[in-house]
Parts: sequence; C-alpha cells; structure tokens
Amino acid sequence: MDFGAVARLPDGHPEPIGRLTRLALAGQADLVLEGLREAGFVKPTVEVDAQAVLGYLRPLLEPIAVNEFHFTRAWLRAEAARIANPRSPAFQLGKNLNLPPSYLLIHRVTLGSIGVLCQLEARAPYRGVVERWLPGFSQPELTA
Repeated sequence: MDFGAVARLPDGHPEPIGRLTRLALAGQADLVLEGLREAGFVKPTVEVDAQAVLGYLRPLLEPIAVNEFHFTRAWLRAEAARIANPRSPAFQLGKNLNLPPSYLLIHRVTLGSIGVLCQLEARAPYRGVVERWLPGFSQPELTA
C-alpha cells in the first residue's frame, strides 16, 4: 500500500478534465490550449502550437472518441512508444507540458486503470461511462 498517494475528490474529477476532453474531441485546439494554460498544464511562459497539442492528446482520447473501444496491449504499446520515444514529435512536445500536483494522483490512477483494461483486452462503451460520470464532459459550452 502506498499511503502517501491519496487525494480528496469530493466532487469527483475536476471539471476542467471533462470540459477539455470534450473540446479536444471536438477539435477545438485553441480552446483546449487556453484551458490547459488556465489549469496549469501549460505554463504561461511556454509557447506551444495549439494544433500540435491537440495532435498529442487526440490519440490518447481514442477510447472515448468512439461508442465502443477495445483496449489492447498493442494499442497501449503504440501510445507509449509515441509519447516516450525521444525522437518523436510527441515526446518533444510533451516536455513542454506540466502536470499540476493536484492532478498527479488522477493521472496515476487513470494510467494504472488503462493498463489493467489493456491486460484484460477489455471492450466496452467507455464513452457512455465518461458521458455519465466525468464532470464537464457532457455539458455544452455556454454561449453569450
């Protein structure tokens, strides 16, 4: 047991995760980058291209971009190679991103859960789960 890895999330996942995920799936690169900056994932002094950030994130969101997804070891290996290969553009872009401390446990649990799903070769309608349980994902943007 790791008693140091705890976080209180009384309202579930923070709303920006759902909102920014929805915007990324909709291809709203500029709004995604703006939201990532506001949430601390991109520091104010870091210059990155909004479309490049979207290109980095979009493949990771494939499990919820479709109605049903099949998690596989091959999919996980391909994504890990894409973002961990020092010669890849995704790796270079990833060095410009920041993980705010308040999101560390969420990131850790999410990655661990995805690893288990891939080991199990799980297939299910994950988008529906996210629509139901991830705050901000199903809520449309307010328009003025």
